[in-house]
Amino acid sequence: MLIAQITCSRGSFSFRAKVDLKPGVLYGLIGPSGSGKTTFLHALAGIVPADGEIKFKQDIWQDHSYIAPSQRRSTSTVFQENRLFPHLTVKENLLFAEERTLSDSCSVDMKAVVENLEIDRILEKKPEQLSGGQIKRVSIARSILSDPDVLLLDEPTTELEDRLKSKILKFISELTKTNNKITILVSHHLPDIGRYCEETMVISKNVISPPRPTQSVFVRGLADLANNAESLEGSVLSVTVLDHQRDRGLTRLSLADEVIVAPISADLERGEKTNIFVLARDVILASEQPDKISIRNCLSGHLVEINEYPDGFSSVVIIDIGGQSLAARITNSSLQDMNLQTGQTIFALIKTISVEV
Repeated sequence: MLIAQITCSRGSFSFRAKVDLKPGVLYGLIGPSGSGKTTFLHALAGIVPADGEIKFKQDIWQDHSYIAPSQRRSTSTVFQENRLFPHLTVKENLLFAEERTLSDSCSVDMKAVVENLEIDRILEKKPEQLSGGQIKRVSIARSILSDPDVLLLDEPTTELEDRLKSKILKFISELTKTNNKITILVSHHLPDIGRYCEETMVISKNVISPPRPTQSVFVRGLADLANNAESLEGSVLSVTVLDHQRDRGLTRLSLADEVIVAPISADLERGEKTNIFVLARDVILASEQPDKISIRNCLSGHLVEINEYPDGFSSVVIIDIGGQSLAARITNSSLQDMNLQTGQTIFALIKTISVEV
């Protein structure tokens, strides 16, 4: 268990946090730019000062009379910028991390890390010979191989293609559970948080909220996050892979009695359970089942909740589909014209390309 009750001030802004984080969980951390996400990670790692207490298991990392230096905290950080040693090859950077782990024996296998990060062909290269995406992958690998109890990921996949990003985040998620680690992922790409993080913390109004189930956070918890700049609500839905229609470039997924069609994700196996993410603004509602339209996904559910959005112009409608919540953001004008009421049957239309797998 990692317990942190801290206040951190940097320049003209400050934030406070009171969180209890459990091993074996991949946590998301989201908030507006400049709200303190990176600073929070650095405070946990002992890189920047903070007031308050941080405790990991029985070890005091910080209290009113003692602050443990970063090298005495079992953390490893993937920074936004390149922090690889320029005079060492990729392999030497990885070995450096592996040899300096604080644990008695490394719980991760270098071969597995190298294969999953797809860096086996660049092991003899130096950082100056690498692309931005390769540097990111090596940085992630180096942090994993340092075998920390707490892995801190600050926008780790920003320069990676979708296929690699999905593969790496899935690997990190599995590693977190298998090795009983605490991992915190900071990302502005909400589908990454939605699909891979079991619980999520939100920075809003200078406060980091305690972690909550990610599904709950996305459906109901983000209305005031972007200062009304755009809708950030979305839905995380647990689905099962039915099959791949390779000739059409599609993957079919099941949600209760409904079938969802998504862009093909061939790395998923038939019968595998996974999460998908759909932005609320990409969901269209219909009172009757439509016919002869290009939208492939038409899901039947019951309207359970209507919440007016802070802009006064729109509302977020929550639909129950097979026991899971799907959010749709529509204008108040549409809400009135359709005479939507809680309890009624409703059809949710989702374009295939709007489903993030």
